[in-house]
Amino acid sequence: MHATDVVSDATVTLKWFHAEGEEEVEASRALLDAHGTLRIALAVLDLTPYELGSALLRGRAKARAEQVTTVLESLREICPTLSPSPAQLRLAAALAERHGLTLHDAAYAATAQDHGATLATLATLATLDSTLPTAGPGRRPSEIAAGLGLPAERSA
Repeated sequence: MHATDVVSDATVTLKWFHAEGEEEVEASRALLDAHGTLRIALAVLDLTPYELGSALLRGRAKARAEQVTTVLESLREICPTLSPSPAQLRLAAALAERHGLTLHDAAYAATAQDHGATLATLATLATLDSTLPTAGPGRRPSEIAAGLGLPAERSA
């Protein structure tokens, strides 16, 4: 079995825990299911819990602190967390400057890009952020799921 490495950003990770009013929920959860069955190796960055928690507290979900805590504990059990290396942070800074990204968004692209080069496998970034695909390996969850033959809707 060949594993595909996928780094998920917070825009996709949110869909694992909140569906109402969200796009690409089925595709995002299909990636999570594929991780659970070891078809892919899925990871998040160490900054993802902060972004996810903020999205749940301040976004459409309007979750309470105790709900957010439960989600963040679940995330830790579900998926490994990557910390960008100094080289990945340098790449992130360069990508942020070149593509007009925030440093935290560029960190996802840099980590996915460098992680794939390190492992000599297809590493991609699962994202719904429209600016990230221009900076590297970012693709929508439905595109990744389709490439893996997983069930997924295509939402705009």
